[in-house]
Amino acid sequence: MKRVGIVTALVDESTYLRENIGKYLGVDEGVYEVHRYDCEGKEVFLINSGVGEVAAALAAQYLALKYKAEMILNVGLVGSLSKDLKRGALALVNEVVHYDFSPSYTDESVLGIHVGRDSAILTPDISPAARSEHLSAMPLVRIASGDKFVNSSDFKRMLVDKFDCKICDMESAGLFFACERFSLPLIMVKCVSDNADEDADVSFDQALSGGVREYVAAVRELLAKV
Repeated sequence: MKRVGIVTALVDESTYLRENIGKYLGVDEGVYEVHRYDCEGKEVFLINSGVGEVAAALAAQYLALKYKAEMILNVGLVGSLSKDLKRGALALVNEVVHYDFSPSYTDESVLGIHVGRDSAILTPDISPAARSEHLSAMPLVRIASGDKFVNSSDFKRMLVDKFDCKICDMESAGLFFACERFSLPLIMVKCVSDNADEDADVSFDQALSGGVREYVAAVRELLAKV
């Protein structure tokens, strides 16, 4: 594997990564600003997609079509839905629930289940992660993904009770569907920034200065092994 695409939602989430990922080769100006790197002999293309599922899916699709990316890597901050995952904890996503989707206005039993599927649980191809000691040591988690910033304890309980999710974000479902379409492995390394409750807005801002540094070692090791 020689060509890897990296998608982060916010510029702040990727600043430290960009400074430490490898040799900087420049930026391509166009539909997106695509920052290019040489890391461990791999061509790396980094996009800040913007927030939300659609933005993330479009960025991943762009990397697949324009740069022929052979894998998509996503790093970013997430809210925790579990007492076991505190601020600063790292996790590797192996299952996604797109809770925003429903094929029925009235039947809540089918919430999250896309047409043509029989389960709300979506499983990205994370096979390259097995080559990384850093990633293999991380807890595997199911993430709740939707176009909502979760800052309500009641909504958080619903995501836990109905879907047994451990963390939540606004990009994972979009990345999953883009990578599934192009048959690409999708490695999502998440760092907990907040507890997805009424204090989430404040916690998120505080975490930007420190939490994003935590996944750089894991990213570099993965790029060395794939």
